[in-house]
Amino acid sequence: MMLFIGGRAQGKAAYAAAHTGCTPQPCATPEEALNSPAIDQFHLLCRAILEGGGDLSAFVETLVAQNPDTVVVCDEIGLGIVPLDPFERRWREETSRALCRLAEVSQRVERVCCGLGVRLK
Repeated sequence: MMLFIGGRAQGKAAYAAAHTGCTPQPCATPEEALNSPAIDQFHLLCRAILEGGGDLSAFVETLVAQNPDTVVVCDEIGLGIVPLDPFERRWREETSRALCRLAEVSQRVERVCCGLGVRLK
């Protein structure tokens, strides 16, 4: 697994495609992500899972087990002002925990800013 994180509109997907040969695509469902070689906008998939009443932690463990070679691209949504809305806080917290788990099992983790990657792992 490879993980690329960074702020919104910082060129993460293009950077990941250039460095892995896989073009990340948004996945509308968890099932789609389990079979995708490269997942874009992982944070939105996390939101959809939580909005649908799903268990994000269980999904991440399934992703790690069933699609261990995937490339994951995700916005860093846990930085900045803490939202007042309880769901918005929960989404940020659970997505951040999911990214920690993915980083733990990834062979490569990079933070992308202005189209430039900094290797973290």
